Amino acid sequence: MHRIVLLMAVLARAVAPQTSAIVPSTEPSISTTMPPPPTVFRNLRPVTGKPRRPRPGKADSPMLNYIFDSYATSNKHFHDTFKAPSFEDGKASDDTIIDADTGSTVIFDCRVTALRDKTVSWIRVSEDENLELLTVDLDTHTADTRYRVDIAGENWKLALSDAKVHDSGIYCCHVSTHPPMLKRFKLIVHPPEIRMSKEAFLESGETLSLKCAVLNLYPGEVEPEMRWYKGNATTPLEDVRGGVLVETDQLTLTSQLQVSRLKVEDAGNYTCALEAPLQMRAIARVHVLQGSSLAELQSGVKTTTSYRSLLLTSMVLLYSIHGDVR
Repeated sequence: MHRIVLLMAVLARAVAPQTSAIVPSTEPSISTTMPPPPTVFRNLRPVTGKPRRPRPGKADSPMLNYIFDSYATSNKHFHDTFKAPSFEDGKASDDTIIDADTGSTVIFDCRVTALRDKTVSWIRVSEDENLELLTVDLDTHTADTRYRVDIAGENWKLALSDAKVHDSGIYCCHVSTHPPMLKRFKLIVHPPEIRMSKEAFLESGETLSLKCAVLNLYPGEVEPEMRWYKGNATTPLEDVRGGVLVETDQLTLTSQLQVSRLKVEDAGNYTCALEAPLQMRAIARVHVLQGSSLAELQSGVKTTTSYRSLLLTSMVLLYSIHGDVR
């Protein structure tokens, strides 16, 4: 019986090795306390014959391993997902032609996708192939205050205000890739001009109507001023003679002059003058004819035509006679 009790105590200690138990015994000569067994750390992973290889890219930190596994699952090769910078329209070699009026504001659009850490610059190429740096990113590097750069999304916009004829040339949008990316623009600023009929023939009593137009000019914030003068006078025609009507459209820069009940003394040079924002002039020669004068003019034209026909007929006859003699 004593052996059975002792065996049960040993089995209890084997099942719970980390706890100490006092088993009462009926024999006073046997000790009731025993030293605790050593602590054993057991590997729960099954033992195989092959050594375990560490996974590539793994670190000793569980958090780093988790981040690596999560990112590698969605991006197996994350470097391949980055696109190289490119122009949105895909045109880098063809020149984009921009026509502009004098005084207008010119906008150059350069849309760059996937720019990342690259730099966008604007460069002007002069006629002698010299390069002038205008802007780098959002900084201006020219003393000409008419240039300004702005960014809207992926569009790097260069603005040139109050364009002049000498601003015509090549402008480049430069991206600092290797090799560099260039998008070229050819700017053509047209010089302003004023147009009007050069000559007019009218009879006395009729109404003179002249119209002049200013082309290729943007006045900007300056209000355009157009005046009509006769001869060398410095006073506007409507302040000198009655029956004069002047209609000016400041948006289209056109002006129309009407002079009613013409007289012979109304003949002469009529000047359409643009006085603001710049000065330009166009002159028309007006002839005022009476009934007899108009008849003489028409008869003079007929006489000249007859004389030319007679001269041509004589030359043909002379050629024919000369040919018969030979």
